[in-house]
Amino acid sequence: MRHSFLAMTLVAAAVGVSSAFVACPMASASISSEVVKTGGQDSLYPVVHLKDDAAVEAKINADIRNQIEDMKDALNYPYDELQVSYKLKYEGQSYVSIVLCVWTYTRSAAHGMPHYRGVTYSKDTGERASIRDFVRIGSDDAWRIYNLPVFSLSGQEIPKYKLFQGYADTPLSGNFYLAGHGQVALIYQPYQLAAFVYGMTSIILPASLVEELNEKNP
Repeated sequence: MRHSFLAMTLVAAAVGVSSAFVACPMASASISSEVVKTGGQDSLYPVVHLKDDAAVEAKINADIRNQIEDMKDALNYPYDELQVSYKLKYEGQSYVSIVLCVWTYTRSAAHGMPHYRGVTYSKDTGERASIRDFVRIGSDDAWRIYNLPVFSLSGQEIPKYKLFQGYADTPLSGNFYLAGHGQVALIYQPYQLAAFVYGMTSIILPASLVEELNEKNP
């Protein structure tokens, strides 16, 4: 496996992007991490702490566990190693937004494969929010969204000519995270919009567009 990581690191360096794309993102220190053994790997599960509401805290953390298990269950191919990590993307007064990553490796494969899922929770109720709680996107809005910049896992804008031909025909993602300042980011898996080396790709809807879409699509 180490040889595969090294190979991907060299590829990443050759195209001028960070080798951090090779695996899942490391956890942020903003929320605590629980080390969980997943096979032979140490995984990092996020643990959300709420100061004054143990019941809501427990509800959020239970659903995070369920989401991770659901991501594992969705894997429809054999693998030899599995590791879980996360990235805190936003925390405000009312919501916390996290991207979960389940990474797998199959021996003899060129590289591991990460899978990403955004989860956003109300800190008042513990409910997991849907994208429509923040932005309502109509079927005729795709062209506006795909005209926006596409960002790599490290936050660098990917030049349009490096995106896959016909990427704008990809169905709009309902997988999302909150990006702060009223922005909502759509999540795409590696290989959906661009080459693997760019990792998870995101399209960030600015607050002005979010407002316009919500007015247009009641």
